[in-house]
Amino acid sequence: MGDKWKVPARKVFISQLAGGTQLSPGASSSAGATGTTSSWRVQLHPVSTTTWDINLVWVQGTVVDCDCAGDWLIVDDGRGTARVEQISSIPKARSKFEKGMYVMVVGYVLQCSPRPVLKAVKVQDLTNHVNHQTMWSLEVTDLQTC
Repeated sequence: MGDKWKVPARKVFISQLAGGTQLSPGASSSAGATGTTSSWRVQLHPVSTTTWDINLVWVQGTVVDCDCAGDWLIVDDGRGTARVEQISSIPKARSKFEKGMYVMVVGYVLQCSPRPVLKAVKVQDLTNHVNHQTMWSLEVTDLQTC
């Protein structure tokens, strides 16, 4: 496997991405973060004072806007919003997303501010799985305090 799969996607709140800063090449402390996209340093406030160097993230939230062709959508996790791009390039991806759907997104961070932008690797509809939505905040908080 290539280097890009050595580190799993980090579960974060979108608001944590919004304060991220881009690292210069080779500055990341995350193994496997090189060779894919830029790495970013994010602070895990308000959960922790820790910082993570990331490039692949996992977020969940509600689709609040999307284009008809399905190539981008805006996801709101209740703490912030992120634009998710290149949905149509995902193999076997759902062909259409709609406002109000609850989704899981794994993607590479393309930018952190003013609004985070992610390049989609996986987008999955979790609308009918109410436990995923209910547990998301607790799961992220628990992982970030370890």
